[in-house]
Parts: sequence; C-alpha cells; structure tokens
Amino acid sequence: MQTQEISEPPTQHLATDLIAAAVALGPLIAAHKEAIARGPDIPEEIARALEDAGLTRLWLPRSLGGAELAPVDYFRVIEAVARHDGSVGWCAAIASTGSRAIGLIPKEAAAALLHRGGHVSGSLAPTGVAVKEGNGWRVNGRWSWGSFIRYSTVTLGVCIEHADGVPCTTLAGAPVLRGIMVPTRDVEIIANWDGSGLRSSGSHDFAMANVLVPDAHTFSLTDFVVTPHQPGALYALPFITMFALGITAVSLGVARASIDALTALAEQKIATGTRALLREQVSVQASVAEAETLLRGARAFLFESVQALWDSEVAGQPQDMEQRALARMASCNVVQVTKKVVDLMFSAAGGSATHERGPFAAQMRDAQAAAQHLAFSPRNMETAGRVLLGMDPGTSRF
Repeated sequence: MQTQEISEPPTQHLATDLIAAAVALGPLIAAHKEAIARGPDIPEEIARALEDAGLTRLWLPRSLGGAELAPVDYFRVIEAVARHDGSVGWCAAIASTGSRAIGLIPKEAAAALLHRGGHVSGSLAPTGVAVKEGNGWRVNGRWSWGSFIRYSTVTLGVCIEHADGVPCTTLAGAPVLRGIMVPTRDVEIIANWDGSGLRSSGSHDFAMANVLVPDAHTFSLTDFVVTPHQPGALYALPFITMFALGITAVSLGVARASIDALTALAEQKIATGTRALLREQVSVQASVAEAETLLRGARAFLFESVQALWDSEVAGQPQDMEQRALARMASCNVVQVTKKVVDLMFSAAGGSATHERGPFAAQMRDAQAAAQHLAFSPRNMETAGRVLLGMDPGTSRF
C-alpha cells in the first residue's frame, strides 16, 4: 500500500523572522527584570509584546494567523525567547503548544474561539468531569499548572467523561477522556502560583463550574489519541509527544544563556586572590568546554530525532514507535543536560553567582523547575527503554 506524502511549505524563512523578533525583545525583558523575578505572572507589557510578535502562535494553524512552524524551526524560536528569560520562554512555549490543540477541533469552531487572535493555555491533567448534555458537555473541575493562563484567550482542560454519575471506561479499563476548550473568561483563575523557579510563568490553578461546552469545542482524547480536523503533519503528530517537545526548547535557551553569562563575566571578573581574569583559570576553561559539549550534543540529538519524526509524518509513513521513543529520550536528555550546564556555570562564576542581580541563581531555579515537569519524568526513559527493547510501551502517555 502506498503512503501519501503531505505537502508542507517550508518555514525556515518565517522562523528566521520570528527569531529576530524574539531577539528584539531583549531590552524590554531586561527592563522588567525585577518584576519577572518576583512573579507570579510576566508583566502585561511583555505578554502583549509576545502576542504582537506572533511568539504565542508558533503552532497555531496558518489559517488562523499562526506560524504553524515545523518542529525544529519552532525549537530555534523558543530557544531564542528563553535565552532572555526562562519564564518568558515558558509562556511563549505553553501558549504555542496549547494553540496546536486548536487544530484538533472543527475549523469553524476554532475560528469562533480565536476569531480575534490570542492563544490557548490550560492543563492536560484529566482532573475535570464532563457529562453529555444535548449538543454539548457540562463541565466541572479544577486543574493545576495553568501556565500563562491569565493572558490567554482560550483555556484547554482534560476531563473524564461521566455517565449516570460514574466515570466512563474503555473495554481495557482506561478512563474515557475528552479535551474541552472554552473562552478563558468562563474560567475561574485561582491565583496560587508560587514556584521557586519559572517564577513568572503564572502557572496558577483554574476551575470551571457548571460550564456548558459545545461539542464542536471538544475532542475525544481517550488513550491520548486524537484525530485532527486541521490538515498538515503538525496536527497529525502524537499528542503527548508533541506537548513534551513543545516545552523542551525552553531548557535549551536557559542553558545557552547560562554559558553566555559566564563567558561575559569571565571577561571582566578578576579571580579572587589573583591578578588574572576569570577566563584564565584552567578550571573555568574546562567547565565552559564541558558545558558547551553537553549542550551541543543534547541539542543535536533533539533536532535529529525530531526531524526524523517530522520527515516520516510529512512523507505519510506510519508513526514509528522507536522514532517517538528517541524523540522523548532526547527531550528528557535536554532538561537533564541543562541542569548540569547551569550548575557548571554557577560554580565557575564563584561568589558572583549567588547575587540575585546576576542571572545565575535564576537560571539554576528555572532549569530545576522545568525539569520537574511530568513530561520529563524518569518514567519516560523507562518507557523509551521498553520500546527500544522491542516491548510495548506499557502506557498511552508517550
């Protein structure tokens, strides 16, 4: 049986423009450094600048004004944003990743939700309850980790379908899941974000009480498998895999910024007890070389594995579980490598790293906070290992 190749317009030139827009945000983000350090949300001026530059719509369909970037191009853009600040990069990534879900509902419904622009935020934790009611779903629940939700237009939540007061299950015993999207104005935002890292990501809890959601604004998500309404390879890629990949590049940007910061410091700081610049210390030279090696290796593995996944989808080939495993391995590796890189740079900076006025302490916290996300749990490496050993992954969250 022949497979049908999907025609995908190149996005490299668009990505180049978006990277330039991300770089141009540097002075604005620097001007709000103290506010970002306090949190819990990025300043409104930065949120508006991200939106105006198109940096919250990187995976939104082109038909709705999004960039619909190929994954590796997307990584480069998010990396450029996060190089300024981890929280700002996280917000851009969450918005762009969430907006990909718009491609999973009918085009008319998607246009109705985002007809005036904006982006999607929310949570994939299945902690809501959805009950069928007429041509819609009655939704109740509370979700955690609604990053960047305060500035969002649409909120995504995952629910367990209920009937007669009982959770619905598949023949295999798994819960029957449904993704729902509602205008954020219909959502209660519970301002409780107090993260030690990613302090301004605005990852508040949110709740919905007795909200009636039209069926067209929902999608079946049982076993985290979904049939997209939007054409194109981006929306056909595996749901959970793409969510994990969508936030991975934030760590790349944080790691690169940490090396940049140490390099700049080493050119001007005199090492204690010496008359030599910090960069002349052998230990610092070795640390920079090790950090650069680690980061470039992790970045190359991520780009290579995800490009292979993308090329297969564009070529219309069946999804390969081993390719998916390699992409998830590369994703987990990036966040672990980032922790190592920022630790190396923090140590090399000496006492200067402890000051809040410098970047190192915040980079350390952001790297740790990002790595705590469920998408990068060590369990994902165990699952990938099962696949590489020829076994069933044992979970649908992969």
